[in-house]
Amino acid sequence: MYKLLHFGRSCKAYLRLYGERAPEIKLCCEKCGRSFHKHGRYYRSFTTKCSFHQIPIYRLYCPECKDTVSLLPDFLVPWARVATWVREAAMTRKLLGFSFKQVRNTTTTPAVRYSRSTLRRWWKRHLRTASSVALWIAGQLISTGIHEDLLRTYPSHVVARPVDTLRWLQQLLPLYTPSHPWRQGYWAWLNSRLPGPNLL
Repeated sequence: MYKLLHFGRSCKAYLRLYGERAPEIKLCCEKCGRSFHKHGRYYRSFTTKCSFHQIPIYRLYCPECKDTVSLLPDFLVPWARVATWVREAAMTRKLLGFSFKQVRNTTTTPAVRYSRSTLRRWWKRHLRTASSVALWIAGQLISTGIHEDLLRTYPSHVVARPVDTLRWLQQLLPLYTPSHPWRQGYWAWLNSRLPGPNLL
């Protein structure tokens, strides 16, 4: 299992704060309610636009259920080898009409490259997950008392295509996500709040 939390504004901040020591965080097991114990760490490699990084990922352990939880910084997700803000920038450019080649050339440098087939895989996954994420955000906005008819803002009322849902998600993100000058995009903040496997 994993838990995404905000552990700093960047990779450098994370390493400065937690490069040598685990974060002081108290979490309880969702199954039995007992407090987790610290359970060591492992190292995780990933890339940003310009460079490769390796950071420690700390783990917690439930002595009752024998479950282990990895504490991921919100700029990473379990299945990705590229920082969240880079993937978000790539998918935003693709939605704007950039070709996969243009997306790759504007979100990486020669020192760090990923293939167009990787971008295609990200795009397909983004098209699949956008609807559940958009509906969850819409539900959260409604529960906070927003009076706007959110379905009326959907780009197409005739034929709902996956790309239209992506555009709707892009409209909902700034309504739900607070603006912070240090935040590089919306996804990192949102991923630490989304339920279950619905990660961007």
